[in-house]
Amino acid sequence: MKPDSITQTRPTPRAVARVLASASLLGMVLLAGCSGAGTEGPLDTGTVGPPLDPNAQSPSTAPAGSASASTSESAPAASSETASEKTSASPTAADEIDISGWKTFSTQGISFKHPADWAIEADECDDCNSSADPHDDRYTKWDIKDSSGTEIAEFRADSAIDTDGDTGVYDRTVLESTPSKAQLFAPAEVVFEHLVVDDADDDDEQEQRVLLMLNDTAATKKRDEKPALSYFSSAKDLSSQMFSTDDFVDDLGFDEDHVSKEDAAKIMASEDYRRLRAVMLSVRLGT
Repeated sequence: MKPDSITQTRPTPRAVARVLASASLLGMVLLAGCSGAGTEGPLDTGTVGPPLDPNAQSPSTAPAGSASASTSESAPAASSETASEKTSASPTAADEIDISGWKTFSTQGISFKHPADWAIEADECDDCNSSADPHDDRYTKWDIKDSSGTEIAEFRADSAIDTDGDTGVYDRTVLESTPSKAQLFAPAEVVFEHLVVDDADDDDEQEQRVLLMLNDTAATKKRDEKPALSYFSSAKDLSSQMFSTDDFVDDLGFDEDHVSKEDAAKIMASEDYRRLRAVMLSVRLGT
């Protein structure tokens, strides 16, 4: 699944995700809801319900939760372990980020921390009720913007993304994985993945891309050459998403379609990468 633009419409919130690491789940029926209008997503954007797990949950219509944003104390430092059948590197204590001064964003019973000068904004939705609070819609796409206003990641409490039409073939390498300490419905980990993508629709096109994501641990182990969506099971009836965008890579000075493993190593060494990874590791249930 390439990180193409994601378009979601009412009453059926579907969005065609750009193929990054990604996407089979063809023919998946999405529940009604409304999310952000087309924005650029990572190569492996989205999921609707743990699609890679036969026991996966699908999006439900449970009542929406409330939301708040406030400054709060730091989350526990993340531990690390290898979760790749290929190459893997573990973060060290020196990689840890002090998040004691960060703010907390909360919606639909899920919260995460972010630097005080970042912004979490609901993506514009042309088909949404402009008078409705985006926190009331579990499918709302939230843009995670850094201090310069660049959208470097996306978050959805529940996925409303479909990936029909993905014909790419992927050679994936997990470069780093860090288990989440959150008590989520299913274990999750922050994964940094390198992908070599052969597009079946274009024999001359081969891309190298990277994706930083909070992903279901069991699903990570099943990722192979087939399209696959990124997701984590935050609660029984929620299939949530949090992943980096193309702009995150671009802002670090790399071409999002041609990121070598050497380039990926440079990205991993950056402060921006460690800060975004800390945001993903801070995800918790509750406020």
